[in-house]
Amino acid sequence: MNQTRPVAEPLSLSNKFSSDVIEIAREIFSGEWEKVLDALSQPVSTYYVRCNTHRISPEELADRLERKGLEVHACPAIPEALGIHIDGPFDIPISDQVIVVDKQTAESTLQGANVYAPGVLDCGSVRPGDFVTVVSELGEAIGSGKAVMSANEILTFRKGLAMKVEHRRFVGPQVRDLPEFSQGLLYPQSLCAMVTSHVLGPQPGETIVDMNCAPGGKLSHLSQLMGNSGKLLGFDRNAEKIAQSRRIVANLGCGNITLSIHDSRYLHLDFPDLKADRVLIDPPCSALGLRPKVYDFTTQERVRNLADYQKQFVRTASKIVKPGGIIVYSVCTFTSRECERVVEYAQRECGLSVVEQKPFLGSRGLSIFGDSASLCQRFHPHLHEVGYFIAKFKR
Repeated sequence: MNQTRPVAEPLSLSNKFSSDVIEIAREIFSGEWEKVLDALSQPVSTYYVRCNTHRISPEELADRLERKGLEVHACPAIPEALGIHIDGPFDIPISDQVIVVDKQTAESTLQGANVYAPGVLDCGSVRPGDFVTVVSELGEAIGSGKAVMSANEILTFRKGLAMKVEHRRFVGPQVRDLPEFSQGLLYPQSLCAMVTSHVLGPQPGETIVDMNCAPGGKLSHLSQLMGNSGKLLGFDRNAEKIAQSRRIVANLGCGNITLSIHDSRYLHLDFPDLKADRVLIDPPCSALGLRPKVYDFTTQERVRNLADYQKQFVRTASKIVKPGGIIVYSVCTFTSRECERVVEYAQRECGLSVVEQKPFLGSRGLSIFGDSASLCQRFHPHLHEVGYFIAKFKR
């Protein structure tokens, strides 16, 4: 990879997003599509954590975080949700020496994280102590600071802290480095994700199925809302993700969860006696609503394939939920194919009815898809910080 002087100014939207993403944004947001993509290019202004009320009250946790110098505010609709203010944007000094990082690392660094060796793609002949700029694969400057490892160490050993970022465009909390995280007192989670669990409305003593449970955020929140009672069954077909979920729920003190390595699209076939009071579907999606994005080259074909995949989970959920039971479907994107059109499929092919949901903190679904879409909840990147969709069904 050839290193060039990093671009100090943000790249144009046409350079950061595929023509298909721009087309989708135009379709959904009309004249505001540029505001949407510009918002997606930046971190959120408020970073949320979920207070683990198994172990501490929101008031006590907020006090501990404020004593660390963080600006914290509560969300009246979700008592366990605590928002932490993110500062920026700031100008950053630029160096001729650069460390090029992958997409995930660039986006993490944009929110204030340091650079670790596994995310480095190229680092020239950098030496410990050198002042360097971290750039995305497109050459956009993300932050700058001092190298901790040599180029040889970074690319040979592929582990450890490669660069300590001293100048950032945005400054936010390093939540996973806080003792409160390792102590299981909090979990980083978006407000939309917390809304989703409340919309499902799990009750103590019920049988709940989380069809796409990894990495365990919503799963552990459901356990929290159930008061650690009843049965909470979490599924994922990836063994490594289940192991990650197991570590998270153990750290948070969740005692009513059973985890299984299984492709949940086939639960109705492999577990014919399984009947749930409520089912959560949070399937893989295009993730176009997540912020920040250093770039996103998603294609329309990928969106179509993902929508077909998502419908398989909906069909199975309709077969394992009890009559009168509740299903909640959520995705962190804004494409109509993965949102309202999946709702249409659920009604047409699966015998499910869309019902009103509470709490309702977002906007109504797209009106062009009829009255049932208005019962769905959309979050828009330029209005609500992220792009997200929630639908609630009753069988």
